[in-house]
Amino acid sequence: MKGRMLIILMMLLSRSLSAANSDWLTTTIAAKEQGIKPQIFSQPQTKAQVFFKEHGLIFFYASSCPYCQQFAPILNSWAKHNKIKVLPLAFDNQSLSEFPNFLPATTEWINAAYQENPIQYPALFVVNPKTKKLYPVGFGAMTHDELSGRLERLIPKIIAYEQSGGMHD
Repeated sequence: MKGRMLIILMMLLSRSLSAANSDWLTTTIAAKEQGIKPQIFSQPQTKAQVFFKEHGLIFFYASSCPYCQQFAPILNSWAKHNKIKVLPLAFDNQSLSEFPNFLPATTEWINAAYQENPIQYPALFVVNPKTKKLYPVGFGAMTHDELSGRLERLIPKIIAYEQSGGMHD
């Protein structure tokens, strides 16, 4: 009888220790998991995103222009994808659905962009807000690939021009 009691006592003791050990292990794991902070990996910035931290795009358009209506969603999509700000300037003081917040294309903006050349639209320019220098990207509607290709070729030229001191003309 003493043997049985001893065995039962050992079994009960063993179970309670096992449960305590299980709780201890669970508590330890939970504590470790709370201390682990998830690492957030960000996408590397593209050359355009780095460049456009100091530059922007100006989009001249007229709301009734079919080419402007064709190009606006492409430009808007490209700009959002690359996290680039676009300043839409309307010749007719009307918005496009992709650019509800616009400014009128004032004489000052028109003269700075077109420099006495014939006015064409849609027209896209890179602008350096510090110097107010405008660089033409293109006139007329472009595809997403054309827009990307033009800016890929233009950005290094603008950087070289501005670094050479050409921006103080």
